[in-house]
Amino acid sequence: MSDYVEMDCVLDEQLLSNMKCSDNELMDDRRMEEEDIELKAPVNEDADTFADPLQDTALVSSHFEWLFKDEDTLLTDEQLPELLLKPARSRGKRGRPSSSSGSFISSNGHTWTLERDPQPAAHEELQGAKQQACGKGPSRSACNAVESWMLLFDDDMLRMLLRIINEQIRKRRTGSHGERATDLTELRSWLGLSYLCGVFRNAQHNGPLEELWTLELGNAIFRATMSLTRFVFLTECLSMPSDSSWHDAQRLWQKLLINCRSYYGPSGWLCVDEVPALDNLQLVLCCDAKTRYMTNALLQKQPMTPHKELMQLICDYKTTGRNITLGSRYAALKHCEQLLQCQLSSICRLHSTAADYPKNWSAGTLVSGANRLTQQSDNALLTCGLNRQINAHQTQLLTSDTCTQFHELSARFSTGFAAAKKKEDKTTSFLELLHLMLNIAAFNAWILLRLSPKMDASLEQRDFQRQLGLFLTQQRLQRRLNLRSTSLVMRLQICEILGLSNQRLLSEASTDARQTLGIGVISQSRALLPQDVTLVSRYGEKHRRCKLCCRNKRGTKARSRCQQCQIHLCGNHLISRCYECTGVTTSQLQEWNIKDN
Repeated sequence: MSDYVEMDCVLDEQLLSNMKCSDNELMDDRRMEEEDIELKAPVNEDADTFADPLQDTALVSSHFEWLFKDEDTLLTDEQLPELLLKPARSRGKRGRPSSSSGSFISSNGHTWTLERDPQPAAHEELQGAKQQACGKGPSRSACNAVESWMLLFDDDMLRMLLRIINEQIRKRRTGSHGERATDLTELRSWLGLSYLCGVFRNAQHNGPLEELWTLELGNAIFRATMSLTRFVFLTECLSMPSDSSWHDAQRLWQKLLINCRSYYGPSGWLCVDEVPALDNLQLVLCCDAKTRYMTNALLQKQPMTPHKELMQLICDYKTTGRNITLGSRYAALKHCEQLLQCQLSSICRLHSTAADYPKNWSAGTLVSGANRLTQQSDNALLTCGLNRQINAHQTQLLTSDTCTQFHELSARFSTGFAAAKKKEDKTTSFLELLHLMLNIAAFNAWILLRLSPKMDASLEQRDFQRQLGLFLTQQRLQRRLNLRSTSLVMRLQICEILGLSNQRLLSEASTDARQTLGIGVISQSRALLPQDVTLVSRYGEKHRRCKLCCRNKRGTKARSRCQQCQIHLCGNHLISRCYECTGVTTSQLQEWNIKDN
């Protein structure tokens, strides 16, 4: 009761201290707050204009180590005065534009002018990107690898993959037990072993796949989960050409993209570029430059125009004020202007042979509306709508290789190591497409788990994929542990893998062993004849029909009979034991019951 009284006293004091001012003073304070809000409203117009409905910065994890900070993209105090200096005039040449005009024309007819006033107009540049990467929805509460992975490679995708593999099994099935149809539990375990193969076989010179199932060089989880023959069979069932299953692969791919876009809010720095991933297929990525998370992608046989590809990749980020670093395929002035219309700034490199590159340009910075062109060694840096306080060169160095780094890191522990070597033909199989999706799902899930406030942001990629493989195989290991047909040695290994106690298994094995050794053994205390029970001869005077055989038409006659109830039984129904096993001594038998040898 004393605790409750003290708490009431504290609350009363707080209430009294908050109620000292009068009602008029409260009204005055409210009016002052409303006036302050009205005065501050015009300052936040840009923030409202570029508000990102997909971004929730209030729950951003502060423990994640970004690849770079926003401060790294800003110009230093020493570089700002240099920006304000006016560039020198260039010399004119005969038959070419003079330096007095300061105009340069590119191959496609676009006119560039030499920058005279470094101070831009207000409408020519956007505010700097302020968004920070964060997980969205259930990804914030992810506590382990499989929870994060299941958000991206969900149950619908697993059922779709199960249907595909069972259709291939029915086509290949020859009637053997090893080619039976699979289920979700076995499919998850196959996926888990594929991820573990990427962890254990990522060396430059790998041995055969069979090593993982050996006692000397392998791992117990491979032998405990499924046999090598079954694993290879399921892998071969998914190795059909992609032409026959392109529709199914596209459905899986689209579901993966939807999940990747749904559970992640990207930062303000994105990169769009093409990567050489698969033969006869084009893979274009849109990745977050601060986390390397793949936010969107295109996987297609027939490439579209660069404009359509770019607009499809950045469709989620229009009017958000983000910055897009463009790869060589999309480095064009018209693409930068189209992004600016979507209120997105952009950075790219123009080669000296590009159509937008001005002729006879030797020095200085060129401008054309919101576009700025800065010359470098063998190319030029093109920026569009970028704030002048941002160091364009440093930003381009930090963000230009994001897509390539994502592709290399996602394939670092690739599930493709679980398959045999690729054939000489350059046709892409469904299995290769599946491995690409599995690698992307694992890498993105690793980023989501590190962004979760409940997890450690320093989790290594190898440890994440190892935990993911172990989690995916747990259900099948539990099933094999409960099967009586599983050997004791294998069940003990499963207990060690799952971290369970093996005392129950050892006690059950000891009980079973005692029962096995005790078959046919009767203690003498139970086998001794009770009182008033005498044994007669086991052989009768005549052959009589067996009582149990009389139920059939062909009865068997025999002299043997029960020594107690004297019912005649044949050798098929009479249980015979020696006197030592029954506990009867020779002295208890009558002389006529003992046959002479």
